[in-house]
Order: sequence, then structure tokens, then C-alpha cells
Amino acid sequence: MVRLDQPFMLKAASTDVLSIGEILIDMISDSYQALTENNGFHAYFGGSPANLCMNINRLGGKAKLAACVGEDRFGDFLIHHLKHQKVDTSLVQRSQVSTSMVIVNKSKGSPIPIFYRGSDYRIVLTEELKAAIQDTKIMHISSWPLSHRLSRAVIYEAVALAKQSDVIIGFDPNYHPGLWEEYEDGLSVMKEMVSQSDIVKPSEDDAERLFGKDTPENQINKFHALGCPIVLMTLGKDGAIVSFEGEKTYYQTEASTVVDTTGAGDAFWSGFYTGITQGLLIEEALYLGFKTSAYKLQFTGAVVDLPNYHQLLEKEPHR
Repeated sequence: MVRLDQPFMLKAASTDVLSIGEILIDMISDSYQALTENNGFHAYFGGSPANLCMNINRLGGKAKLAACVGEDRFGDFLIHHLKHQKVDTSLVQRSQVSTSMVIVNKSKGSPIPIFYRGSDYRIVLTEELKAAIQDTKIMHISSWPLSHRLSRAVIYEAVALAKQSDVIIGFDPNYHPGLWEEYEDGLSVMKEMVSQSDIVKPSEDDAERLFGKDTPENQINKFHALGCPIVLMTLGKDGAIVSFEGEKTYYQTEASTVVDTTGAGDAFWSGFYTGITQGLLIEEALYLGFKTSAYKLQFTGAVVDLPNYHQLLEKEPHR
């Protein structure tokens, strides 16, 4: 039984977190007008797995990213950004297929993305990637690579190798129906991945897309029923529920100021992962996750200039 007043038992490895998933171009419109009335767009760096790596490295951990981009100028742009952010790019592969892209119309509500898939699902389980999986404490997986048969096969092999190597598997159960082919049962694939994971961190929206409407407590039980022992469900302004094998603990948010919610979930993941890989007690690692998310919420953008985790645990939120 996992206890909050104990550290998380992890293997010794040179990398704290290996994040596998997508990096892509977010093409965002210049105005709130409909696409028929606005043709101005700007290219931005996109990809939750990379945001996770940037955050962990800034907090004081060591994270690596595995992904695939095209042999094109957008691919160059993404890799340049990663290097500028001091993220290890040795596992970022290049493909002759164009870099993947998401088109988003600027919105004050929930934007509806248009997906243009290319190189993101061309990732290959190279010998270098196999070695990296065996030499990490945690392997974090996003939902994107599961949505295409080619990258899904790579993820399945990676998960099997991680289990053989005593690597903890974290999964972000963020289901986007628009990423899946019509003939594929994406929900079944997602639930199968939950069953193979040690940790999942769904939001209420994530859970609803997988299971339909229900109470947070019932949703958490459904994740457990699939076989995942640790469920961290974030509830926005209402805090979070942390459940270890069904033993639930309720937490209030640490956020006092909310400027932009983009990337708040990644920030929580980053703080929690950093905490458990640096030997903090689980309850301290959870607190670090909440503090990291609260810090990020005070700024615009998915990734902010986070302090070292020691400083973050000591300081009050930015004013």
C-alpha cells in the first residue's frame, strides 16, 4: 500500500523522466474573428510532452523528450526552440513526412482545433530510445501517439520494455476524438493504456470524455477498476482528489491568482514528478505539484520561467 508519508520507491537511473509524445506547430489566428474573415496566423511551439520536460528541467530534475518532427523548416523551428530551452534533443527523430500541425482559431471559450497529422506518428523504437527507456525512473506517455497505429505499436513495445526494466509508467489520459480514424475504437485503446499505467492524472473533462458524466469519486473508481493504482484527478478551482488504490485524499487549490490556465496540468505533472524523483515524501511531492501549477497560473502561456523546486516550496506565490 502506497502511503503519503513515505517517499515513492523508484529505481536508480540517470534520467528522472522520459517523456514520449508529440511536438508540433500550433498555428493560432491573430483575432477572434471566424476563419472566413481572418487569414492571419502565427506559428507557436506546441506539445504537452515537451512542456513537461522544460518544466522538470527548470525545477531541478532531469527530463528527456522522445518525439518525431519533419525534415522541414517547422521541424527546425521546433528543435531550435527545444535547444534554446536546454532540452535534450538527442531522442527527437526526423522524418521525411511534414511536421504535424494544429490550427486553432483564437477563442475566449474552448477552441476547436483542426489537426494536420504528419511526422508525429512516425516515431521509431530505435536502440537509442530503448536504452533511454531502460535508464529512466519514469516514462511519461501522452495520448497523441496512441491515436495512430504506427506510433501506437511503438508505445506498446515501449511499455513492455519499461515494465521489464522496473520503470514507472505515467499516462496523460487526454482523449481527443478528432485525432482518431473513424474505424478505430479510441476509447478502448485509451482504457487499455490506463490499465497498463501506474499513474494517471485526468481532469474532470478527461474523465467525462472517457466514461461519460459522473461524480469525481466515481470517475476515479473507474480508473482504478481498469487497473491503475494511482489516480490524481484535478478539479480546477476546486482543487484535486488524490487516490492511491482507492484511498482518497482531498486537496484545495494553492492558486490565488489565475491569469491563464494553459499548461496548468503539465505544471502539476512536472512538480509531482520532480518531487518523487528527488526523494520527497509523496505528500510533499503532491504539494510541489500544486505549487508549480499555482505558480504557472499567474502567467500567460503554457510554460513559464519556474524557479528551482527548493525555492518554489519556500516562496509564496508571485504577486
